[in-house]
Amino acid sequence: MIHLHNGDSVAATARRALLPGRHVAFRETFITGPVRPGLRQSEWVEERARFIAEYYGEHLLRTRNDLLDQEKLLDAIVREDEEIVLWFEHDLFCLANFLYLLVRLTKARRLTSIWCPSALGSLSEEEIVTSYLSRAAVPPLMLRIAAEAWKGYTAHEATALNRFVKQDWPDFAFLRDGMTLHAMRFPSLRNGLGEVEQRALAGIDAGATDFSSLFARFDAAPPRYGFGDGEFLRHLRRLATCAVPMITITETADTAPPKALFGITPAGRKVLAGEADFVELNNADQWLGGVHLIREQLWRWDPEAREVRPSER
Repeated sequence: MIHLHNGDSVAATARRALLPGRHVAFRETFITGPVRPGLRQSEWVEERARFIAEYYGEHLLRTRNDLLDQEKLLDAIVREDEEIVLWFEHDLFCLANFLYLLVRLTKARRLTSIWCPSALGSLSEEEIVTSYLSRAAVPPLMLRIAAEAWKGYTAHEATALNRFVKQDWPDFAFLRDGMTLHAMRFPSLRNGLGEVEQRALAGIDAGATDFSSLFARFDAAPPRYGFGDGEFLRHLRRLATCAVPMITITETADTAPPKALFGITPAGRKVLAGEADFVELNNADQWLGGVHLIREQLWRWDPEAREVRPSER
């Protein structure tokens, strides 16, 4: 038996609780960077490694080797392990990784999951044991839905997301909510801001000018985007370093969690009010799943119709 966990802390708790089998933290971040289907494994690993190394400031060779080893592990456990247990929780970060693994491990001898509505990292050893004992086999219908959802998430046309936003999926908890959160990350028809940037600017404008209070306001418990503080700070830095900055940042200490102070610029206040458009002021170069957003190839989130549509601007 092998357990694939959504983080090192959960894996460590499971080991302390003496759950049988090996415990491995799955290390990927499919909520960022290109996630394109149809590539050979070597091409997939190379594209992901180059993005992760640049985006997170990691060593390219080490990142490439780690991803390649992880992919080889997934190949091996499908052939060799009697049971694979997936431990993930209801947030967008976990959903993207969970979908990938459900598709990747479809041919496993026995695939079970703890698909948890609360934060796994907050569970005690006793609660981890209870979760393990209540794990459920992943049914064929859920695997089929996961395959379709992953296809939609990695499609180069963002409109592929709309069926997962508009339709309820009772056989896959949180799928509709998670895919909606993802769709809302696309530039809004109203002002060109994705939901993450919209929440950040609105929080700063409302007076949450230090990192701790802004981060707490951004994704209140239970967290549904699943961003760590470092990921959220990268979004903030993008707002501060774009051609027409939306915010100012004064980083007071390089600590965890970060210590920084924020202010909103006049341009940021105009965009927040819907009097200017973020994409028209700045380059839209960004990957969201399989979609590469650029000024000439743009999709926008329509908050009234609750769908993603090609931009007409």
